Amino acid sequence: MAPMTLSQLMSISVAMPILLVFTFVVLGQALERLFAYWVRLRLPTALWDRVRARLEAGDRPGALALARRERGLFAAALAAVLARDGATLESLVETFQVHRQRLALALNRRVGLFGTASFVSPLIGLMGTVLGIMRAFHDLSAAGAGGPAVVAAGISEALVCTAFGIGLAVFSALLYNYFTLESRRRLGTADLWVLETAELLETPRA
Repeated sequence: MAPMTLSQLMSISVAMPILLVFTFVVLGQALERLFAYWVRLRLPTALWDRVRARLEAGDRPGALALARRERGLFAAALAAVLARDGATLESLVETFQVHRQRLALALNRRVGLFGTASFVSPLIGLMGTVLGIMRAFHDLSAAGAGGPAVVAAGISEALVCTAFGIGLAVFSALLYNYFTLESRRRLGTADLWVLETAELLETPRA
């Protein structure tokens, strides 16, 4: 069986153009989120190592200067915690909560689109298949003669919609799980950094 061209795919059912648009939207959003996670919202691990070294040496002003020189939401949250002079653990955690909400909003921005696509895509594909099969039987009825061979080609083409929808759903589900788990990991790491910072600030240095 020869592979179908794009124009043939689009002519199978009205659902195919919808699925194609969904595909481009999901791909575009995935690229945007990957750029955000690994450039704008990356975990500044190297910065944290330097800040912790300064705090262990008792150099809080130096640690604060390092955090303020770094760009990004994670560095800003760390700088806000370090700037609270004489604060208790509870007050440091409360200071961080505002920045944590900003981090959560930035990390989870439009991630729900992948979950929606993973749920809706198979349904759109199934709708396209049903419409294609209905058209195949309508053509058979209009012809007035024939057998399974007459509608086999039309049905096989209609099933492409379901296959396409399932493939897009699997891809979208993988993206949703990846970004959701990565968001939780980064927020958990930020929480750990704040608790370690508070512990280092409360521990007296010789």
